[in-house]
Amino acid sequence: MQILSNKLTRFTQFCLISLSLTLTVVAQNSLVRFEKSIEAGQLVEVEKDLFSYVIANPKDAKGFALLAKMRLKQNRLNEAKSLASKSLTLDAKSVSAKFTLAETYYQLGEIEQSRVVLGGILENEISDDSIRLNIAELYSQTEDCPKALVLSEKLSVKIRNSEALPFRATCYLEVGDKKNFASLIPLAKLLAKQNPTTIVRFAEVLSKAAMHKEATDLLQLVIVSAPKNMDALLLLAKSEIYLKDFANAKIHLAQAEKIQPNSGELLFVKSFLESEQGNTAQSLELIEKSLTENPNNTKFLTQFVISAMRANQAAKAVRAAQSLLNLQPENPEYQYLFGAASLQNNNLQNAENSLVKFLEARPNDSRGCVALGLTYAAQPEKLVEARIQMQKCLVINPNNYEASYQLGLSYKTQGETPKAIEFLEQTVKLAPNNASALRDLGAVYLQSGAETQARVVLEKAVALDPNDADTHFQLSRLYNLTGERELAKKHLEIFQKLKNPKKDGM
Repeated sequence: MQILSNKLTRFTQFCLISLSLTLTVVAQNSLVRFEKSIEAGQLVEVEKDLFSYVIANPKDAKGFALLAKMRLKQNRLNEAKSLASKSLTLDAKSVSAKFTLAETYYQLGEIEQSRVVLGGILENEISDDSIRLNIAELYSQTEDCPKALVLSEKLSVKIRNSEALPFRATCYLEVGDKKNFASLIPLAKLLAKQNPTTIVRFAEVLSKAAMHKEATDLLQLVIVSAPKNMDALLLLAKSEIYLKDFANAKIHLAQAEKIQPNSGELLFVKSFLESEQGNTAQSLELIEKSLTENPNNTKFLTQFVISAMRANQAAKAVRAAQSLLNLQPENPEYQYLFGAASLQNNNLQNAENSLVKFLEARPNDSRGCVALGLTYAAQPEKLVEARIQMQKCLVINPNNYEASYQLGLSYKTQGETPKAIEFLEQTVKLAPNNASALRDLGAVYLQSGAETQARVVLEKAVALDPNDADTHFQLSRLYNLTGERELAKKHLEIFQKLKNPKKDGM
């Protein structure tokens, strides 16, 4: 009897072990299936089953890591962060969870936190080149190019000279390695036919570096072999817009429209085309359409803010910039856009708060520096702060003519003529064709009794911008002072017409 009991016990244990192994294999197969579906973008198809799996297996770190990855792809960033963190409490060495958490922090605009998490991934934890490639690329996106380039050297030659080309190009530009950067362009041309997706991304790097001619040449190679590549057509059109080749841009946009007529990206590039041609109202209308189907697309929202500001629709720009901040509250670029839009909308306290925060993250950014100076200048009680701020901008970049111009205006407004002349002359030296600076310098010269110097700059200003009413007014003053009555009368009449065009038309 005892022998039989022992045999039954061993058999039961064997069955339990077999069942456990079977369940483990089933679980592993499910996780592999989930991961493949997520990589393929089949998020809706897999979501219910994956969520059920995580509920049924609350101690499976891999399940939480995959759910975090899916939420990241769905742009549900706070959920992704929470789920990746949960996965790491179950398995502190999970590279998948660490990478997803780092990428989530990056998408939230928390760059430093992203770097910290990436730094926690050890080389001996990286199992293959596909993971190493993703980590290296994220290092480049978080502006840690030295680490990205070190990792890239550990990739296989094949991957290093194909999929890794875009981020390597970004990093060589970042660290100023022109020689290695130049060596990538011939490789990209060779890959244009066999790997168009990677080469489009490489061309995007060229475009961001303002190498629009090089980007155009490369993208034309791509569309020869892949004429229906939507991404290539749109980026080619965008590069041509930068080159002011509007005719060819329209041709490529028309080709893209035949492929995906309702594409948000298509509307985005069309909006950019209208904006660059000075059609601000049409640009704003197109980008609004693209946002209808993609309300949380940060690229579209960014373009909307810029287009709305150009169209003097400051309230709309503020709302769009606020949406960007709601999505990524720590993103410095969105803090700048909100500050700039708030300044244009005369929401000075909001502008000041946002721009101060922006400059804490990017203290040497000239745009933010000047924008904060303008915000202070718009508040009479903060004139001193405005001047200090603009002086900081000139320390950051001595060639910042906008900062010297604003300083000149500040002193001009307060009647401090010598200082006004100093900074306005500096502005004109840096930007000799700035009609507004020439006009204001001429006005200060007149104020100081220097009619000869005033004549030179005012006549140049009116040649550059004949429709500026104030320049004609200053010329009328000048010619009255020099006894040239007919010229004075002529420019006064032009001034009055420009100031009152409706009255003149009647």
